[in-house]
Amino acid sequence: MLRQSWRAWINRGAPRVGPWWIDHVWTVIFSLAVALGFSILFSNGRGRDSVGSWGAWYLGNAIVSLTIGFSIRFALWLAGRIVGAARLRHWASWQRSLYFFFVPTLGVIVGWPLGMAWGFGIDVRRFLRLDQPTLLLSTLLIMVLFTVVFQLFFRSSALQIQAENRATEAQLRLLQAQIEPHFLFNTLANVVSLLEVDAPRAKVMLEAFVDYLRASLSGLGHGAHTLGDEVDLVEAYMKIIKIRMEDRLDYAIEVPAALRGFALPPLTLQPLVENAIVHGLEPRIDGGRVRIGARRVDRRLVITVDDDGAGFAASTTTAAVPPGRGAGTALANIRQRLAQTYGSGASLELEAATPHGVRACLSLPIAS
Repeated sequence: MLRQSWRAWINRGAPRVGPWWIDHVWTVIFSLAVALGFSILFSNGRGRDSVGSWGAWYLGNAIVSLTIGFSIRFALWLAGRIVGAARLRHWASWQRSLYFFFVPTLGVIVGWPLGMAWGFGIDVRRFLRLDQPTLLLSTLLIMVLFTVVFQLFFRSSALQIQAENRATEAQLRLLQAQIEPHFLFNTLANVVSLLEVDAPRAKVMLEAFVDYLRASLSGLGHGAHTLGDEVDLVEAYMKIIKIRMEDRLDYAIEVPAALRGFALPPLTLQPLVENAIVHGLEPRIDGGRVRIGARRVDRRLVITVDDDGAGFAASTTTAAVPPGRGAGTALANIRQRLAQTYGSGASLELEAATPHGVRACLSLPIAS
């Protein structure tokens, strides 16, 4: 969580990860580190005088740095409230670059004089007098220089993080695009066997498999993915499994049409349904029931996958895992994707159902 929260803090405009106060902690740590570097570079022999003299010098710089840091954070918060996080994420690259240059610059302009007054008792108005243009120009150049240095640092760090996120997303999509061999082979083998004894059922299974492939590939082929796209994928998947399991499987998809247009990361719901089938129902001789539901609760989209299967105890993927946590590659991939998209605003929880089975619950924020 700490690593992801740091990446979200330094990648400006990304959703926050962790509790509300974590951004303030990173601001304090970063500001104190900047003050330390500045104090060392411009100590001017203070360390040779006394430890107390250097400590006072660092304390003054720390106050200035903290004031600038929190002024920038306040400027970003205020501008974010005015612009809107959802709108900001859809801006062009050059618009975001200008936004994240001028807003922090405004924070520096406000924070630097306050910090100098609080940290060193200096009235900076004497540096901004129009009758001393050289001093005024030097002061403005110093402020711009510090702003540019910080911008370059944050930009390079953000670009590195974004590149890592794109690589991770590409890897996840590649893994999800590779249909498990046993699912592919079992489906085709069932089609071949049904052709000899029940051609209509073989045709239905083959059509469902084509629908599954089409829904899966279309979900990976574009960025705008919705709950409706995911439901189409799950429905095609369930039709295939229903033909295979016959009376051992009963399922229901209860997703209101009004919710199908909400954005959802690709292949977020299908792995949860597949887990319910593979680890919940297939181990039971009599199978069971899977229910997929979605509802809106205030400003959140809540998606649930319930099964009355074997539960945690019989699952090799979730064995010995406390309710609410979950394990396995599929669940880890989903949680990582949710963190990249929503920060700490989304969650995936697993809990034991009564009298048996598992409930997976996705809770996502609805963008305004």
